[in-house]
Amino acid sequence: MRRSREDTTATRLQIVEAAARLFRERGINGIGLADLMGEVGLTHGGFYKHFPSKDALAGEACAAALAQTRSELESRAGAARDEQAFKTAVSSYLGQAHRDHPEEGCPIAALGSELARGDGPPRAALVEGVDALLQTLRRQMARSGVDEKRLPAHAVLAAMVGGLLLARVVEDPAKVRAILRDTQALILKAA
Repeated sequence: MRRSREDTTATRLQIVEAAARLFRERGINGIGLADLMGEVGLTHGGFYKHFPSKDALAGEACAAALAQTRSELESRAGAARDEQAFKTAVSSYLGQAHRDHPEEGCPIAALGSELARGDGPPRAALVEGVDALLQTLRRQMARSGVDEKRLPAHAVLAAMVGGLLLARVVEDPAKVRAILRDTQALILKAA
């Protein structure tokens, strides 16, 4: 029986969402297509009905994960008063939950070093996503009256990604808390 276009679209979306989660959790090279397709209850052979390559899927998955990251930051900062918007965005990104759940978090911190060595759709999605995330930060900075000439958004993003990545590398809970707290403090003090 032939599947409807809606079913095919829903299945494709399900694959992208699973890939976005699993790639952030294990790395793009850390999961094979058979295991990925198994996560959504499909066979390896069905993959190529939806995507021309794993690289193409990784590009879509990275774009979806970055859109999710931006949406969550905008939602949390949007719920804050203007003067607290930037602080809320920074503390959300550098929060314990974000550190503990890379599969749900920012793909820049989860996949950045892997994608920096490559090219193609995943890296292109990451480059595009960095620009969009910078715009999100700039909006929250402007809402909170943070002067970007004094504190450039790209420096904020670099500190946030670096702090989160370092906190994920360290295992000692006290050190993790210190890294997240001190990175937040450094950024907010500069604001």
